[in-house]
Amino acid sequence: MNTFVASTTTAMRKVGLLIFSLIIFTTIALAQKGGTVQGVAFDTLLKQPVSGATVTLLRQKDSSLVSFSLADEKGRFDISDIASGDYRLMITHVNYRNSNKLFTVNSSNMRVDLGNVVMHNRSTMLEEVVVTFEAPPVTLNGDTIQYNAGSFKTQPNATVEELIKKLPGLQVDKNGNIKAQGEKVKKVLVDGKEFFGNDPKLATRNLPADAVDKVDVYDRQSDQAQLTGFDDGSGEKTINLKLKKERKGGMFGKINAGAGTSDRYQGKFNVNSFKGARQTSLIGMGNNTNAEGFSFVDMLNFSGGLQQQQNGGGGSQVLNQMAGTQNNNGINTTWGGGFNHNDIIGTKTDFRSNYFYSRYNPFIESNVQREYLLPDSSYFYKSNSRTNNLTNTHRVNFITDIQIDSFHSLKISPSFGSQRTTNNSVSDYETSSGRGQVSNSGFSNNLGKSSGYNFQNEVLFRKKFRLKGRTFSINLQATKNKSDGNEDQQAITQFYNKESTLVRRDSIYRQSQLDANSWSYTAKAIYTEPVFKRSLLEFSIANSNSKNNSNRTTYDYNSSTGKYNRLNPMLSNNFDNSYGYINSGLRLRTQRKKYYYAVGAYWQNAALQGKIKTGINDSLIKKAFSNLLPVAQFQYNFNRFNKLSFFYHTYTTQPSVTQLQPVPDVSNPLYIREGNPFLKQEYTHAVRLGYTSINFYKNRNAFININASQTQNKIVNYDIVDSVGLVRSRPVNVNGVYDISGSLSYSFPIKPLRGSMEVSSTIAFNKGKQFINSNQNNIATTSIGPAVRLDVNPTEKLNLVLSASANYNSAVYSLQKTLNATYLSQNYGAEIGWQLPAKFFFATDFTYNMYSRQASAFNTNVPLWTASLSKLFLKNNRGEIKLSGYDLLNRNISINRNTTQNYIEDASITSLRRYFLLSFTFSLNKTGLSTGGGRNNVQIRM
Repeated sequence: MNTFVASTTTAMRKVGLLIFSLIIFTTIALAQKGGTVQGVAFDTLLKQPVSGATVTLLRQKDSSLVSFSLADEKGRFDISDIASGDYRLMITHVNYRNSNKLFTVNSSNMRVDLGNVVMHNRSTMLEEVVVTFEAPPVTLNGDTIQYNAGSFKTQPNATVEELIKKLPGLQVDKNGNIKAQGEKVKKVLVDGKEFFGNDPKLATRNLPADAVDKVDVYDRQSDQAQLTGFDDGSGEKTINLKLKKERKGGMFGKINAGAGTSDRYQGKFNVNSFKGARQTSLIGMGNNTNAEGFSFVDMLNFSGGLQQQQNGGGGSQVLNQMAGTQNNNGINTTWGGGFNHNDIIGTKTDFRSNYFYSRYNPFIESNVQREYLLPDSSYFYKSNSRTNNLTNTHRVNFITDIQIDSFHSLKISPSFGSQRTTNNSVSDYETSSGRGQVSNSGFSNNLGKSSGYNFQNEVLFRKKFRLKGRTFSINLQATKNKSDGNEDQQAITQFYNKESTLVRRDSIYRQSQLDANSWSYTAKAIYTEPVFKRSLLEFSIANSNSKNNSNRTTYDYNSSTGKYNRLNPMLSNNFDNSYGYINSGLRLRTQRKKYYYAVGAYWQNAALQGKIKTGINDSLIKKAFSNLLPVAQFQYNFNRFNKLSFFYHTYTTQPSVTQLQPVPDVSNPLYIREGNPFLKQEYTHAVRLGYTSINFYKNRNAFININASQTQNKIVNYDIVDSVGLVRSRPVNVNGVYDISGSLSYSFPIKPLRGSMEVSSTIAFNKGKQFINSNQNNIATTSIGPAVRLDVNPTEKLNLVLSASANYNSAVYSLQKTLNATYLSQNYGAEIGWQLPAKFFFATDFTYNMYSRQASAFNTNVPLWTASLSKLFLKNNRGEIKLSGYDLLNRNISINRNTTQNYIEDASITSLRRYFLLSFTFSLNKTGLSTGGGRNNVQIRM
């Protein structure tokens, strides 16, 4: 058996090396140049070049697409790496008729110069019939990039997410997060309307790709920028999905169901009806295969629950590396569904609404090994735990946007959420010295149940004056939270002396009842006044107040009565706290053709008050803070898609009441927390610098982002560890804490293979501090993560993706230099999608994760291989049957390493192992399942 494992590991390493070698070989192969065609798109009537025209290269014999580009500001275009053959060049522009040129590339004619290609203005021509497959794959309209979805081929049953992966300039990671032109996409709209709120995945993972006609990508300005007409730099990268006309007059959607080995199952459906401005959608899903159809934030975005308790700082994670695939922790059973309805009421009211329900049940078994750092030694903590949690969440949102007239608008956005949670965990643990001598060991069993609700309402009134730039807006927000629950805690801990003799046994049998209430409001008014030629002054004032009450009553087990009726005053308390601030500011904004900048400052007065009643040692906390918060912003636009941006701002973080209260928290007998009434607030300076270069003429993109922050009075932990491993911790302030991080990415086309390559890297450096047994521990952590990805389509029926990445981490400690750690993770991957004859489709995904320089039990390699074979059938291909295999090698496990200020932790989590699933998908629309695209399927990535 060991021989088999060793041989398998060696083979997998060779596979990883092969994938990396293929990527390098392909890059070298690019040196073999082909032919070139060049020219100028020219308007002979106006005698001027046509900038921004889309230039599409097609094969003459079948009009299949070879490549495309865009004409630059002088109308010039240049397409290179063209194989020998006969071609048709099509030039398109929104204001001009399509223009076509035929040419040939061969050994004697490798460079073709078409000179001026005449473009005829549409306004001078009779109305024409535009053939659908002649539409260009990409067009520019101002600052909006529009993709013709029909030009990009996807597999049958593909979701919008699969379509977006094919679009040049867009990337989708394995968790479904989207980046466009190097920036995270925060909104996905459907015909300009929100789809189930703000989670992009609800649209991209539920809507079918074949329902989309066009995909627009643009920067959506903030409400304030739309009001004033001045860019405030707060725009969000947004995708707008424009549906096909035939999908707006009826119902469409899909139903999927599957069952497999090991009692695995999954199913999902979506039903959509779009008629004019009215949009109605119904979605649902259920599975125990760890599949997601939405973000976890949508299942858990419920504020006001019992998890609101604010813990002290100092233990924050500064380095993290994690293995496995998306949502790979444990075995998760998920059920969810929702309803979305948007409509225009009358001519002035835009109404949006959605309801969402989720039932999330993760089962996790984990093995944790943690090494704590002491001034002259270290000690180890090991635990094995099993958790089984259940969360039921309901959420309802409404938005009513009323355009009163051309100068006034009113937006009302109420929302309601409720949640019911059950948490059950069982664990055994052990603490030992570096020599292996056990100081304590124990067992715990915890059961908690809670329920609560959250209500929030926001009202935004906006007014424009006749003078451009003069505006007034007021925003009001109110929130109410309520939650209650109970906890049942059982634990037995045994303590040993240096001779390994049992010296004490502590037992905990207790029950707690909890009740929490909070409410808050925020009011903010902004007035802008135009000054100078292209500038405006922004005056703002805001007031915010919040009040919270938490009541905890704890009873210990009474052996004489057999009931939990002995009050524990040390763990029973009632505390009220309030926090409020007044913030006033002035900002100058200036906007020019090539650049804009903003400078300003805010003055903030804040007050925090907390009253703790324990019945033993009541306390009253009062704190007041005053701060000047400067802000500065600058952006220079070299052209529409090349820009340099700089942003500087400051902010404060207040200590929580639990961090300030002097009453100790002894709920965990091995880790006792104390408050510090002398804490100061944190004050942070943050800088962000970014450079974006998008060259549509050459299909090349480059992105660089740098972030840095420095925090004064950073709140960290001061830990005292005794000889038997008990920790007493309290928060303190320190200076000299800062973070620097950056990322860069460069992508370019590989035209001979109809694909693209992306080379990227991340880097992060953190300097932090911690106190252990009266000694200061300075820690410096560094993380570097290079990556390369190759995505090619050698033929119209074959897609191949190869990837390789690494993550190098180091941690340097001032107290224990012998414990300085470096560790490395590597990931190699290959994906294949292949359209076979007779309507069969084959897909496979292989990833190989390698981990080294960790604790001995965690130095492992994890190969993960999935594959599927599907077939279309029924009339119009409305049915699909698929056989899928997951983790075919039966080796899946999640490996995680965390490095914090005072310990290094390695964890392994049992994950979903091998299973097979047979599924059936049925299309509700009569046109059936489409592979996307037509004769002009684009196979080129940017």
